[in-house]
Amino acid sequence: MTTFLALHPQTEIELIALERAVNLVEERIDLTLRISNQLEPNLVARRLGVCRSVVCASPAYLAAAGMPRTPDDLRRHRCVGRAHVGRPEYRLTKGGQTVRIPVRGTLSANETVVIPHGVLAGAGIGLLPTYLVGEHLRRGHLVRLLPAWEPETLGIHALYLSHSHQPRLLRAMLDFLAERFGPEPSWDRESAAVAKPRTRAARA
Repeated sequence: MTTFLALHPQTEIELIALERAVNLVEERIDLTLRISNQLEPNLVARRLGVCRSVVCASPAYLAAAGMPRTPDDLRRHRCVGRAHVGRPEYRLTKGGQTVRIPVRGTLSANETVVIPHGVLAGAGIGLLPTYLVGEHLRRGHLVRLLPAWEPETLGIHALYLSHSHQPRLLRAMLDFLAERFGPEPSWDRESAAVAKPRTRAARA
């Protein structure tokens, strides 16, 4: 948002962060960003990118509780998760096979951005988006678990009311966000670059 404001200095942005879907008409909101594969049919959606997640834990937790080797091992571990989302479970896929693993824990939170703090502090295992934990994984503060099993990938969408009478500034914001996210979000590109093996060239 700061970069967009620098490009459009006459613009004012009111940014509202919520853990619920908003009603654009009733709450007088021009644009909402949603990380989901289930979108309201009465809204126009523009896909901006993808949100990947990883199963991870702190080295301290793993030293005390052990390393899960299979998805089923997660049943005996403490997991930090979202509050008020029904029965918590991890849905993981490998080679076309999808498993649903019910999980439990002693700590849950109603905001996704809070959960990494509990996982970093050793409260348990978390299933978290890479945009929140990518840096912690790169620095070794968290360890990725079960790398062969992929959590569900979600779409990052911009939602708005209509194509007609679309303000020029809103179009500019949509194009800006689409360019910034791109087909591969920057946080995942950086993770891939770090994970890529280095090659050494010898001079004859």
